[in-house]
Amino acid sequence: MTFPLVTILMPVHNGAEFLSEAIDSMLRQSLKDFEFLIVDDASTDSSASIVQGYRDPRIRLIPSRDRLKLSGALNLGLDQAQGRYIARMDADDISLPKRLERQVRFLENNPDIGLCGSWIRYFGASTALLKRPVNPEEVRAFTLLDTPFAHPSVMLRRDLIERHHLRFDGSYFPTEDFELWTRILRHTQAANLPEVLLHYRVHGKSLTGSDWSTMDEQAVRIIRAQLLLLGLDPTPGELRFHRQLAMGRLTMTLPLLDQAEAWLPRLLAANHKSQFLPPKALESLLGDLWARTCLHSARLGFEVARRYADSALSSTDTRRFRHQWLIRLAALKAKLT
Repeated sequence: MTFPLVTILMPVHNGAEFLSEAIDSMLRQSLKDFEFLIVDDASTDSSASIVQGYRDPRIRLIPSRDRLKLSGALNLGLDQAQGRYIARMDADDISLPKRLERQVRFLENNPDIGLCGSWIRYFGASTALLKRPVNPEEVRAFTLLDTPFAHPSVMLRRDLIERHHLRFDGSYFPTEDFELWTRILRHTQAANLPEVLLHYRVHGKSLTGSDWSTMDEQAVRIIRAQLLLLGLDPTPGELRFHRQLAMGRLTMTLPLLDQAEAWLPRLLAANHKSQFLPPKALESLLGDLWARTCLHSARLGFEVARRYADSALSSTDTRRFRHQWLIRLAALKAKLT
């Protein structure tokens, strides 16, 4: 029996509005050796009939009469996947034509990499470019701040998840992907291709456009587990501060800048003992976070520029001189306005 090279796994629940665009983008792939599993998660609209309207033999509709939600639908598809690689896709996004080809080539050339994603471009309510860390060390370090992958851009090795009995955990909705990546990274290395291979639609029904409060609370659960492995047992207040700092959501004051300058070295010191994360990658990541925090605080005056220049955290920032110049410039603009 011949198995496909890639399984494309795409759940849909009442996604008729954009479903054809998503399917067509996969059928236009330059790599043709795939099966396309579409899990209809108890849709009440025309989603199932849209899928049934396609005559491509690579498409297989997997119906579920009961509402499984995202993690359940994905796990149902994983149980039936036959490809060497599994590529995720969402029913409202668009994959660029060479996406599968580029990811398969990367994984074939890098047998130590078990999972890879890519950068993505938002479209619809936003047109931003989302870059995620590229090399394996950066990816692992980034899990201390946020998910290192854009979920629908991911491709992974099926034998990896089967060998370690890995599935999505619905109790982490809507960040079950982030939680799964942290478990996968205990068994393999991972990377992102530094190019846009997927266009991610942002609209009122997408989780990127809504439900951020729940997303934050669940992300904090995952990050707490990472911090415990790092060697820290943070308080609820420290966890919330860590998340807000990482996401750049704090309205900075000098006392908050003090708190950031105290918190980030604690992370480095804990990792120095535990060696849980790659030290150089974590130093670079937190150095960059410190620079961005100071840049967002520059309206507070030249004191911020001095603090940045004098802080030991700045020595780990790979773009130190550029950031120092930007912070001084921002402080000057704030003074003149």
